[in-house]
Amino acid sequence: MIQDYIDRYAHFVAHHPYLIVLFVILLSSFAFVMMSTVTTEKTNIEDYLPEDIGAIATLFDIEDKFGSVDSVYIVVEIDPAYSGSDETRDLRDPQILRYVEQISQLARHTEDVVEVSSASTTIKSINDGKLPQSLRKIRELTSKNGLLDGYISDDYTMSLVKIRLIDIDADLESIELELEKIIHSTPHPAGIKVSLCGSSMEGQAMENAIKPDMKRTSTYSLIGILIVVLVLFRSPKYGFIPLTTILFGTLWAMGYVGLTGMGLTSNTSGVISMIMGIGIDFGIQITTRYRFERAHQLPPDAMELTLRKVIMPMFITTLAALIGFQAMSMGQLTFMGAMGTMMSYGVAACMVAAITAVPSFILIADTLSISKIFTIFTKN
Repeated sequence: MIQDYIDRYAHFVAHHPYLIVLFVILLSSFAFVMMSTVTTEKTNIEDYLPEDIGAIATLFDIEDKFGSVDSVYIVVEIDPAYSGSDETRDLRDPQILRYVEQISQLARHTEDVVEVSSASTTIKSINDGKLPQSLRKIRELTSKNGLLDGYISDDYTMSLVKIRLIDIDADLESIELELEKIIHSTPHPAGIKVSLCGSSMEGQAMENAIKPDMKRTSTYSLIGILIVVLVLFRSPKYGFIPLTTILFGTLWAMGYVGLTGMGLTSNTSGVISMIMGIGIDFGIQITTRYRFERAHQLPPDAMELTLRKVIMPMFITTLAALIGFQAMSMGQLTFMGAMGTMMSYGVAACMVAAITAVPSFILIADTLSISKIFTIFTKN
């Protein structure tokens, strides 16, 4: 019974390639629109584990009651322009502490910031709310109690301004822009450099790198696959057409990801390259079998026989792959489940592309010659 449906489908595709191409174009247009809605998401350590683990459940409970607490650091480092210059080499210098206090005050008024602490705030707390005017006085205040150990390194070449954020939905991109604006707009003493760091900023940087990195790896994968396929078939026509399997398959998969509201994370950003590597096999199977049958039959008959023979093996291969990918969600690492789900979408979409787009483009390429196209255009 299943084979009967396969035979009917094979006959339809072999004799109506233009209708199939129209379907592919319409589906791809919708997928392209939905793909534009795919967002990138930041991942935290709690995103890797299920909520039923004690420590993670407690963390979520704390976030629900008190909010999520993250930290950002403004780092001030010694960076003299010349090795023999008279620029300060000690970040306890009053001039530098005044600068640290200035950026601390500005950072304190940034949205989603609940607390800012630094060497200057610590020294003020033990000196009646004032910063000493001499390095000697600062050394006297801080040499014994070790209060600056959490803010200034032992060699006095690095100082931290600790900024605590509290908002589970804090806009890290906006916070980063505001802090960068503070750093660049506030004049600093000569001989130092200032930068941002912290796990929150690392997560933001990773989120910003997801789409460019995905584009880069996908391009490399596509070029590598193209070279292999061209070498295999030794024909531009039969080399480029199988690539429609992964082009349309990836497009449809990402469109479905956008439709379901899934987001891309640093863990799933490399999935497209894996989908391409697996999905190209479907296009190669169709093309190889068609070229074998084409030696003895006309293009429509060769394609009909090809689809009748390869659809069932391809379906079984796809089903086996989907079972393996969905098994990834059975472990405790939740990001593995997301990766398996996205790969399932991709492989299934590539299989559909292989039995729709590839046969249609092959038949059109084999039956519509360049001279015929030229004649049509010249008559019009």
